[in-house]
Amino acid sequence: MVARKRAGATPQLPVADMDDSPIPTDESGTKENKSRGSFVSKQGLMMLTIGILVGYVLLPMALVEVNIAEYLAPDTTEFPSRLRSLDETIDTTEQQIRDQQLLLSRQSMPTRMTPKVMPTKTLSDHERKKILVTGGAGFVGSHLVDKLMMEGHEVTVVDNFFTGQKKNIAHWLQHPNFSLMVHDVTEPLTIEVDQIYHLACPASPPHYQFNPVKTIKTSTMGTLNMLGLAKRVRARMLLTSTSEIYGDPEQHPQKETYWGNVNTIGPRSCYDEGKRVAETMMYSYHNQNNVTVRVARIFNTFGPRMHPNDGRVVSNFIIQALQDKDITIYGDGEQTRSFQYVSDLVDGLHALMNGNYDQPVNLGNPEEFHVKDFASHIKALTKSDSVISFKDATKDDPSQRRPDISRAKREIGWEPKVHVDEGLRKTIDYFQSVLDEAGEIIPTGPGASRPQA
Repeated sequence: MVARKRAGATPQLPVADMDDSPIPTDESGTKENKSRGSFVSKQGLMMLTIGILVGYVLLPMALVEVNIAEYLAPDTTEFPSRLRSLDETIDTTEQQIRDQQLLLSRQSMPTRMTPKVMPTKTLSDHERKKILVTGGAGFVGSHLVDKLMMEGHEVTVVDNFFTGQKKNIAHWLQHPNFSLMVHDVTEPLTIEVDQIYHLACPASPPHYQFNPVKTIKTSTMGTLNMLGLAKRVRARMLLTSTSEIYGDPEQHPQKETYWGNVNTIGPRSCYDEGKRVAETMMYSYHNQNNVTVRVARIFNTFGPRMHPNDGRVVSNFIIQALQDKDITIYGDGEQTRSFQYVSDLVDGLHALMNGNYDQPVNLGNPEEFHVKDFASHIKALTKSDSVISFKDATKDDPSQRRPDISRAKREIGWEPKVHVDEGLRKTIDYFQSVLDEAGEIIPTGPGASRPQA
């Protein structure tokens, strides 16, 4: 059949073929030879996949004679062994934790400040008291906490760390019976307790003179808040008052019946008058609201954990002597003081709190020293090369101070047991360790000063 020529078309040469019929096409118009090419490509891909499987999986397994069933099966002998080992490790660890918790519930944790381990008793619920100690991270407070913890009571320390130091109580932080609250007693506090030892207040002249308004607020508002708490929960409350309420005494030795000789507007009055008002509050709550109260009038106390910068006689003299610096006396040194060791004071506080006597009680050592003689004594004990020097006396510094402790002996069966020399040796050892760590300590003078860390 001869094709018809289109006008203007280029002449085509005839093509020889076995069949002059047109090349068949599929429904989409794609030619069959294209479809055949696609079929060959799929076969090639399949063969390539089989080759990879044989070459990289089956052949290596065959060469090392590994049975494929064994190769894919889990190790049923090693897994239980590992599981048992893991269980044993967990059991051992849990037992160690239980043992450590049990140990910490029976004793203090040794620290650099307090390396001695203190065992604690286990009391039944009806014997164990909940006791609050304000100012419990301070010098006296931390020693009182030690005694209460060793007796097996639950102790809560409240402190704002103005003069207190956390290291003083660090050895109890892990004990389940001990709690620490960073809190200022001038703010109200809600807690359930059986007894309150209210010690919170700076006690050294440089520290309480640094912020006299805050000192007054601590003695007044702080005491008022604690009395309010004692009233609400019906707790017994002990106030640590001070021999400073006697001022520069005209009676010697001082009895609890002496009303004192205090300058109400002098540099020491923020502390002296604050404590006098606190005592008034104690007995007002006792008379009006039936709150059970105790008042301890504390005389000069010394021992380990004293703040090295508190500016008081014992700490200043020892620090100066250990560093061969001048031992400074403010005044002519004829003024007298009496010094008790801290463990005796703690025993007195404890006896007063748990006794039946509710009037003020002097707690102090009646052994009296002239300050200049005391300085010479410390110089001898420390074998120091220090020179004793004299400076101007401070305003309102008492000329004499010595407690009459007849009432303490009669009413609570208390008197000091530790001789001053024995206590001084322990305190000297303590301050030597503080110096070894610090390198140097600059003693605090008689003026107002913020506590140093």
